[in-house]
Amino acid sequence: MDEGHWAGRNVNFLIEYLVLGAVLFGVVAAMQAIAPRLAIPDSTALSILGIGIGASYFAVLSFAPHAAQFLLSPLINPVLSADAYLWLFLPPLMMQAALAIDVRNFLRDAAPILLLAIVAVVVATVCVGVALSAFVPYGIVACLLLGAIVGETDAAAVIAVFRDVGAPSRLIRLVEGESLLNDAAALALASVFLAMLVGDTADATLVSGLKILGCAFVGGAVVGLIVGRLAASVLPLLGDIASAETAFTMALPYPLYLLANDVLHVSGVIAIVCAGLVINSLGRTRLSPANWRHLQMVWEQIAVLAGAIVFLLAAIQVPHLLSGESWRDLWLLAVALVAAFAARLLVLFVMLPVLTRMRLSEPIPAGYRLVIAWGGLRGALTLILALGVAQNAAIPNDARTFISVTAVGFALFSLLVNGSTLQWLIRRLGLNGLTRQEEAIQNQALALSTRAVDAALVQMNTALRADPQTLADVANEYRRDLSIGTAGSDLESTVSERDRLVVSLITLATHERDLVPEYGDGVISIANLDAMMRNTGHMIEAARAEGRVGYHRAAREILELPLRYRVAKLVYRVAGFARPLAAAMVERFELLVCRRMVLERLRGFNSMRLEPLVGEHMASVLNSVISMRISAAELEIAELRNQFGSAAIALERRLLVLRALKEGRRSLEAMAAERVISKTVFNRVRNAIDQAWATAIQRPRAHLQQPSPVPMPRIPMTSERKTA
Repeated sequence: MDEGHWAGRNVNFLIEYLVLGAVLFGVVAAMQAIAPRLAIPDSTALSILGIGIGASYFAVLSFAPHAAQFLLSPLINPVLSADAYLWLFLPPLMMQAALAIDVRNFLRDAAPILLLAIVAVVVATVCVGVALSAFVPYGIVACLLLGAIVGETDAAAVIAVFRDVGAPSRLIRLVEGESLLNDAAALALASVFLAMLVGDTADATLVSGLKILGCAFVGGAVVGLIVGRLAASVLPLLGDIASAETAFTMALPYPLYLLANDVLHVSGVIAIVCAGLVINSLGRTRLSPANWRHLQMVWEQIAVLAGAIVFLLAAIQVPHLLSGESWRDLWLLAVALVAAFAARLLVLFVMLPVLTRMRLSEPIPAGYRLVIAWGGLRGALTLILALGVAQNAAIPNDARTFISVTAVGFALFSLLVNGSTLQWLIRRLGLNGLTRQEEAIQNQALALSTRAVDAALVQMNTALRADPQTLADVANEYRRDLSIGTAGSDLESTVSERDRLVVSLITLATHERDLVPEYGDGVISIANLDAMMRNTGHMIEAARAEGRVGYHRAAREILELPLRYRVAKLVYRVAGFARPLAAAMVERFELLVCRRMVLERLRGFNSMRLEPLVGEHMASVLNSVISMRISAAELEIAELRNQFGSAAIALERRLLVLRALKEGRRSLEAMAAERVISKTVFNRVRNAIDQAWATAIQRPRAHLQQPSPVPMPRIPMTSERKTA
């Protein structure tokens, strides 16, 4: 009987929370649809709704008690503690943020990002703490704890606004990077000051707190880097199955958070972020492009739901937390707001220029810095930490109320005031405008789009047989609707030749980076894929900094003989042992042949896509750049063919067979998706292709043709230097 009673209670408990989950998902979907129409961030809309739910609970309880108890009571009186919210929602949010960021650009702006993510949190903590300590009797530690709680910023709301108004990509990148790491800084500082406030003898001194903070960051980074590297090595073993690869990455955040936080006593957030960054950096060459897109899409959906739900759940608690607020609390809130904003201005307008003068950061325009300062919205983490303080009976009651009420008020002000005015500020500063290059390219793209639309309308009208005047009216209406800055659409007359060349070279290198992962799945080795990805990244940075000269120099880097090759050559020369050199030459031959194929596809991209945008003359210049790189690769390939003989032919044949099988599989999947062939036919042909792939994937053994030491290949670079 007791067992049946407890089983019934468990079933009712499960039903309540399943219904609650469905309600939360529905509310999140509705608010995400409504928020863009109101021109406010999702988090602002969710906070308004959450506060409304929390405030209306008692009204609903009076006229519909059963519904209030069934639907709203679990929200208003949650079984979960604030720590449980962190455990449930923070790991997936941090993992998705690390997987989504552009790692190379993140590293390029590492100095300003670290300043904003760590130093800015410390400065805000100190400024808020010192300012409030002059007005309250709760002691400096309680004020510093409050400063740490409001020191973090929530990037999700700000980035959504930035993207809606077309803010520059670097502005988005800086805010993303700041938010990626400042949660860990705020959590670490808050835990130190909380331990000091409640009198934990192990952590109650400032010196021990700083040691804990340093160890947490460094230890978390080391753990995350190791786990991320191990995870990246496991991904290729999962059989190129997208669902398996995604599920494996989903299995990482919670155990890693537990290992770092509770076992190794380091920062679990930093561990997850570092692991995610490593997987982000290496995963693109270990997963097929389609599987990588699938992984990111799934993680983005998880993060959207987790972020929205935790924000809504935290916002619902706001009316309860603010129930004892007085006019004096509003004065203290004003002090905290002014101190925090002054701290951000200090970091952005005093400390950040120092990094530029030290050449640790590219200059950041004043408008960017002002938007970053005003866009420092406080999000779900601030509300959760405030809730945790309110639930902590070890903190004196007056101090507990002061910290939680001020922190919640701070978060609400930033969301409702800063969040609702951020779009206006960006437009006021003109940061949503386009550069000369971007505007010229936009106008060229519109002109090309208009031609394509005209052709499509003519083709469609052959089936509709509409009146020719109707066809002309539709075409004119399309031109009128998209007439965005059509004046001066000639790229050659609007932008200097050097600027056009730089933009074009960056576009070429970016497309080349996108092509490289298509040669994964064992077609070439992961080491070669990584080398090519790194090299394209260097080309992008060098073209941006030095134009054509830098692009050529970076492109030549991959032709230099790697250390493994030089060591194997030395072993062969000294001991006559040929196998290491033959293996190194196979790797190099594979790399060069793959690079040659990528460059041929890049030539087609230039003629088909870039030429209509940048003009015939610039496309001709780009074609000469590509041809020069192809010639350099062919010289190296010819040298290696002389060494391999028939083995070189076998290696080339292998690459062609694998490429053919890959294209055949892609064509087969397209026919199955369009219902041209049945599932049975698809499975049978796919099995045949998979068997052929398993046979062809084996690399043939290569033997040196000459018994004498192999001379180091030399590639004449005179023509490249002249062109550069």
